[in-house]
Amino acid sequence: MDTHRVKLVATIGPASDSEEALKKLMLDGVDIFRINFSHSTPKYANNIIKIINKLNLKLKKNTGVFIDLPGPKIRTGFLPKGSLDIKEGKKYTFGPSGDIPVSEEVVHNVDRKKKILLSDGKIELKPVKLYGDKLIVRAMNSATLLDRQSVNALGLKYEKGYPTKEDISAIRFGLKHGIRTFALSFVSKKEDIIHVRKITGKDSTLIAKIERKEAVENFEEIASLSDVLMIARGDLGLNMDVAEVPEIQKKLIISANRMSKPVITATQMLESMTENIMPTRAEVDDVFTAISEGTDAVMLSEETAIGQHPYAAVRMLSHIIAMSKSVAATANYPAVDERDALIDATVSLIQKTGIKDVVVLTKSGRSAFRLARFHLGIRIFAVTDSKSVLCALAFGRSITPVYIDKLSGYPTTVLKKIKAENNLKEVILVTGFKTSNRAVEGMRIIKL
Repeated sequence: MDTHRVKLVATIGPASDSEEALKKLMLDGVDIFRINFSHSTPKYANNIIKIINKLNLKLKKNTGVFIDLPGPKIRTGFLPKGSLDIKEGKKYTFGPSGDIPVSEEVVHNVDRKKKILLSDGKIELKPVKLYGDKLIVRAMNSATLLDRQSVNALGLKYEKGYPTKEDISAIRFGLKHGIRTFALSFVSKKEDIIHVRKITGKDSTLIAKIERKEAVENFEEIASLSDVLMIARGDLGLNMDVAEVPEIQKKLIISANRMSKPVITATQMLESMTENIMPTRAEVDDVFTAISEGTDAVMLSEETAIGQHPYAAVRMLSHIIAMSKSVAATANYPAVDERDALIDATVSLIQKTGIKDVVVLTKSGRSAFRLARFHLGIRIFAVTDSKSVLCALAFGRSITPVYIDKLSGYPTTVLKKIKAENNLKEVILVTGFKTSNRAVEGMRIIKL
């Protein structure tokens, strides 16, 4: 794997769920797979996990996988034929047994003076009048509605508790099948993270998805309790003024970098490739912008889940990443403690010596993430004895996670392994942690 780069996350779906497809995507550059439990069953997910585990062994890879929890997202129900062709100007019933099935709670919570958006904004409906337990709506554009699509309307509240019953069921499934990394949908405050952590356990890796106005406002407290952040721009643009999203993306990436938290930029990165073999120039520029702002990972959604060209989309995103790997801006991050000062000294040593490989021994991952955010075009081998930290490190820009049973000041066996697998000749070894009874922080140059 080219570790000099931003990580590539791909969503699995009907277009990419066969063993052959997953193998091609892994070979084309996917670092981490996403299983979206809004559209998955336990049986389906179990089969996917088995295939990925099998391929990792066969291909000698360490491709990660995480479960994206449904969250309290409001969705349409199942359609009689699995889809409905919406025609511009035509009226439809919106309700429990309507043309567009939704709960009665949704019908009565919708502001009838506001537009209703379905399927991540692809379908726009205008409320006309309330008729019993149904709302008569007029379609403002033509499109095809599928089962279980999102419903968004300004002011529409997510009334379910956090996490939902569906979330808890998905978490228990994941833990049972060896998955300890979960993406939390529609978080709004730090208590949401706390409640989920009680179920997943302290050794889990939690990705907080920022896709609500409340999450943006409470970003600092949410980020402080999360392991990874995701800027989910699709729903964010539906729950806020879409014109605000680019500035929000930039601010949140900078904040995540400052806090040494890996951050994923997601949704509509190469959306036109769901149908077309080539992306638009604007999409290429969008990916480049996210990389230059300092994102650690970029994610494909529909492009690989239901798109017509999943392999081309991954190859294109991988190509853009490779061409953009040295463009990230580097900010000044003041040191707040001895570990930060140690990493700052490491940065200075890298710049003076030109050494491009760094081995970091870390219990929390913080030292590796702090080093990664300086975007020095180096390879960072982050060695940890924590399985949860190992999962979080997989999202870090330029970071290759390495697991060891127990950290020590000089892991000879691990260094030999890293050398053999990566043809290293000279590294900077950084020990960025403390034990309960002694400090083992330090830095040295080692010739292998």
